[in-house]
Amino acid sequence: METNVVSKSTTSRVAEMVLGIIGGIFGIIGGIIAMAVGAVAGAFHASGSSGVSGLGVACIIVSILAIIFSCIINKKRVLFGLIILICGILNIIFISYFGILSGILIAISGILALIRK
Repeated sequence: METNVVSKSTTSRVAEMVLGIIGGIFGIIGGIIAMAVGAVAGAFHASGSSGVSGLGVACIIVSILAIIFSCIINKKRVLFGLIILICGILNIIFISYFGILSGILIAISGILALIRK
């Protein structure tokens, strides 16, 4: 008696996970650097220094969300891919030059999740 088992082929999401995690780590580092720049600017009483520190904190939060969603991307790839793409764009918007590398890596992770079937 032979039993034929038909298994559904699933695509490996390792590339999305790795890019999302690496981008999130760089985003956390960029957020810490932005917070340090805001603290130094605050020490010299520069205007807008608290805004830079706040955007650094926001970037860290978005980067942590990108890491979390990258790890569970196998559940609903389209939804989490879109959220990860938004996290990458927000990373670039929040801390501009400090977030370019992390934002690009996170955005590529989201785009790969949306494109690959």
